Amino acid sequence: MATANDKAVEALGAGLIDPEVGLVSLGTYIASMVCGSKNEPSAKNYWTNLSCIPYRYLYESNGIRRGMWLITWYKNIIGEEYAEKARREGYSVEDYLAKEAATVPAGSDELLTIPDWLAPATQLYRKGVIIGFDERHTRGHIYRSLLEGIAMTLKIHYDAMIDELGMKPKYLIISGGGSNSDLFMQIFADVYGVETVRNVVNGAASLGSAICVAVATGLYSGFEEAVRNMVRIKDKFTPNEENNKKYTRIIEGVYRDLPGLVEGALKRMYDVFN
Repeated sequence: MATANDKAVEALGAGLIDPEVGLVSLGTYIASMVCGSKNEPSAKNYWTNLSCIPYRYLYESNGIRRGMWLITWYKNIIGEEYAEKARREGYSVEDYLAKEAATVPAGSDELLTIPDWLAPATQLYRKGVIIGFDERHTRGHIYRSLLEGIAMTLKIHYDAMIDELGMKPKYLIISGGGSNSDLFMQIFADVYGVETVRNVVNGAASLGSAICVAVATGLYSGFEEAVRNMVRIKDKFTPNEENNKKYTRIIEGVYRDLPGLVEGALKRMYDVFN
């Protein structure tokens, strides 16, 4: 059976068939998606892609290049001694870092990350930025700031997409390996201000392909029935109201404008070093 493109089968395998639901795909490229029934080729804040379901579409927001690679980068530079300590105590490096980061308050004590570790070909001056260091900051602060930077950056892109579409999804599905982190799931819930869920199968593309095959071979009468029977929610995370208010203040007070505020310095740095 031929199924569909990677985003289409991932969305289907995550259970994204309802316009009142959003999806965040945590991969090397991180993006958010919602679904609908209209082709919108001239949209400003998203792309329109074909869904697996005939006459249905997926709308994909702007995203983050080298998204979850950023976590791998930090994990690798943290050092073998730290990794060995984590292993001795029965943790993965990511879970050990998350254990430290869980004790850090929302906003990482004013440490903010712009997750721009891969510049586009037309803007080679762009760089990732971590700003706001002082003596309070630890490994856990840096790790939490990386997670928060991803979540807040994507929230800005997500809001631009759903505002243009006139949609307001009720909850958010998180797919990909990053959804294994309880801390990351809670940060997404707190930043977005809606319930976030992860599924039993969070590598959703393979499941989406299987759903297409199940429908094509007549195992189920349609995609909705197949999703009801083949996609299972594993966990739900409810937003912390105080943290949501804090993240909203951070985004509207400084974070939304932060890339523009540092752009001039990054351009000058690029000219100096190149």
